[in-house]
Amino acid sequence: MDSSEFKNIKQEMSGKVNSIFDDFEESNNRLPTMEEFRVIISDTTNNYIGPVDQNVIDGINMNLERQRIREKALWDAVTELEVEARIRRSNGD
Repeated sequence: MDSSEFKNIKQEMSGKVNSIFDDFEESNNRLPTMEEFRVIISDTTNNYIGPVDQNVIDGINMNLERQRIREKALWDAVTELEVEARIRRSNGD
């Protein structure tokens, strides 16, 4: 996966990450812990990438590795966005 694809994933997920932080902070008067954030974003990543099990059942094993690469890129992007959101919020922005 090249850097432009990573940038696109990061751009697509940026709004979702910010929304998660906003909603969680509004409901709980605090930011989510890393573990809480990962649980919340996990549903989004499953919807974004699709279920791996379904691809195996459908016999699309050739795409399984490509899907794992995309999933890793997605989680890398989400992790960067999470760090950026925490820094912004700790600085009062």
